[in-house]
Amino acid sequence: MKQISTLFLGFCLLGLTHCASQQINSLSLGKYDNPRANKVEPEAKVTFLQAEKYFFEKNFDKALPLYQNIKNKFPNGKAVQLASYRIGSIFYYQKDYNSASKEFEYFLGKFPRSEITFDVTYNWAAAEFQQEKAEKANEVLSRLKLPDVYAQGPKRAEIVFQLAAQVSTAMGNNSGAALAYLAELQIPLSEFTREKLEVSIAKSINAIQNTNELNRLLTQVKEERFRDRINNRIAVLGLQAEPQITQNIGLPTPPPLSQEPILKNQNLISGTVGERSTVGIVLPLTGKFSSYGKKALDAILLAAKSYSPFKDTNLQLVVEDSRSNPILAAHAVEKLVNEDHAMAIIGPLSWKESLFAADKAQELGVLNISLSSKDGIADRGVYIFQNALTPKLQLESLVSHCIKNLKISRFALLVPNNNFGNEYSSYFWNAVTRLGGKVMAFDSYNPDEKDFQKNVQELVGLNPKYRRLEFSKLLEYQKDQKAKTGKDPKVKLEPIIDFEAIFIPDSPKIVAQIAASLAYYDIKDITLLGTTEWNSDQLYQRGGQYVAGALFPGGLSPSSQNPTQVSFIKSYHDAYGTNPDLLASQAYEAMHIVISALRTASSSDRNELVTFINNQKTFSSPLGSDVSFDGTRVAKRTVPIFKLESNGAVVQQ
Repeated sequence: MKQISTLFLGFCLLGLTHCASQQINSLSLGKYDNPRANKVEPEAKVTFLQAEKYFFEKNFDKALPLYQNIKNKFPNGKAVQLASYRIGSIFYYQKDYNSASKEFEYFLGKFPRSEITFDVTYNWAAAEFQQEKAEKANEVLSRLKLPDVYAQGPKRAEIVFQLAAQVSTAMGNNSGAALAYLAELQIPLSEFTREKLEVSIAKSINAIQNTNELNRLLTQVKEERFRDRINNRIAVLGLQAEPQITQNIGLPTPPPLSQEPILKNQNLISGTVGERSTVGIVLPLTGKFSSYGKKALDAILLAAKSYSPFKDTNLQLVVEDSRSNPILAAHAVEKLVNEDHAMAIIGPLSWKESLFAADKAQELGVLNISLSSKDGIADRGVYIFQNALTPKLQLESLVSHCIKNLKISRFALLVPNNNFGNEYSSYFWNAVTRLGGKVMAFDSYNPDEKDFQKNVQELVGLNPKYRRLEFSKLLEYQKDQKAKTGKDPKVKLEPIIDFEAIFIPDSPKIVAQIAASLAYYDIKDITLLGTTEWNSDQLYQRGGQYVAGALFPGGLSPSSQNPTQVSFIKSYHDAYGTNPDLLASQAYEAMHIVISALRTASSSDRNELVTFINNQKTFSSPLGSDVSFDGTRVAKRTVPIFKLESNGAVVQQ
């Protein structure tokens, strides 16, 4: 999807979510450089440009008769398409929604495959909805296919999904509203907008009163946290309908996910006390995440041996195995608080386990330092902190290094079309915008894709649909040269490279394939940007010189010159015979933070630990840079940025 900043801009009314005048100013095509205006019939161009002038001056009374004149004189040309679109737009801005609907319906009947069919379809639906005809609006919106909506770019897609959600809500179709909001959540959005969407999704799910409808919705939702919320709603309705029936599956009852998102600024719970020397650990020591859990536990035990919170009392660690099960993780928290009287709890690791454990820790009023790297855990309540290198922090550091240190300000994104790709592209895009950069091009690919040539063509304008005239002339030249020489000429169209770096949130294997495709199309001197997953020998082994110069956020590096990092790597290696990874360092760090808090506590009041961490400006880190917690309770740190040199060496910048 090349040049997202120029895709159809100016043709969408978007009247439901923003006022009309704002949209004219921010989304209209330039007054005299509209590329479509250049395609109108020469005999209509003077009148059309005069009408456009009045339109952009918002002098609709003068613009309308000129557009109508074009419509009458040139009923089958290019000018009539644009004129009809403007006529419908003027009626919409004048709040004559009935006339707007008729004009947009006329347009689609006469020009069903126009370049602006998408825009007209949306605006027809918007006009119907303004007349409180939700069913008709829904019927019109159903003509827009999901891939086409995403192809419009984030800003326009966001507004389409918002209308779809409003239409569904008006029809009493809460499942449809939830699905529209979920679809919107897949595009790059600001953090504030994402938070609002999560609340809207929760409200839509909670408004559903029928378990059959919830079960149907469940088949269409893939993200675990929303599936959990749907299952929780099913459970609530089941309890209301049949309170006498219980099911014993040999496991403790799962803690219910809250029916509404937990507010970020709750008060601490008074009277929550524990045993000052006891710290609880909840990790998956068996099950599918066991290898990670054992690694984290090794680091926690090393930190406990290295630091002591008391002079006269030994630190007591109580370790609970979550067995990679979120229900058992919550049960472990409950046991550690009620039976072992832990002052604080470290863990778990995975998103789902961490959510269940966090909700239980918040309910019981105990400090919980989660090691999950997925954003959103700390939002569960004031007792919940996250000590992990979250995607948002990774990518903000990477973008900041590019813009501030390397003076790279123009970016392209090529991402897998899945939850991971959508999440990471959202954080990257937001960071670029916030720091003053620009995203010049964006495209996504199927996660199972093997050939990325078409995606690369999209990024650099080599898709014939973007440069029809140039491709036509090139084909003529090739044909002429072959006729003269008998050989196919090697000349080809030059790529349009208006960006300096490409962000590709995928594995070293996929990145190497994409890098080879970039080289095939002579896309050189472009910096590849990635994630912590690139901090691996695999990147150079698979990509070679094609990936040389790549930049990515990292954690630990055996080649580090940072004395703190070197010391930690040595002590871990001496203890376990292997080098620590990012997870090990963050688990070690979490134990150090808890010990630091215990040293300052004057009593067994668990709230003292929470208050200390909130007030403490910095904690030392084995990563070699201090870590701190702000109001979000997510660890903040300077994330090191690594560069892959041409000889395969990884060097910290």
